[in-house]
Amino acid sequence: MVETAWFAALRRSSRERLELLESKLGLYAAIAGLSERQYDVVLLAFLLGNDSDTVARMMGITPATVRSHIRGARRTLSRKLGVDWIPGEEKDQ
Repeated sequence: MVETAWFAALRRSSRERLELLESKLGLYAAIAGLSERQYDVVLLAFLLGNDSDTVARMMGITPATVRSHIRGARRTLSRKLGVDWIPGEEKDQ
């Protein structure tokens, strides 16, 4: 009985880990499929943690253009991942 309970718990946790890994891989694949500019903005802003002003300086564009690329990337990612996106829901990076 103890071994059965242990195995059931192991199975449950491994399934949850695999589902999480699969969902992350889907996100990474979707990010990799963005346009070049959107990919650069997502990489610099979300994966490296820079704010819009810093990303703008690094890329030689305006902060408004960075925000526009972020909005476009969010729309594209939500469509690819089947997640609802509500304009204005995001916070400014």
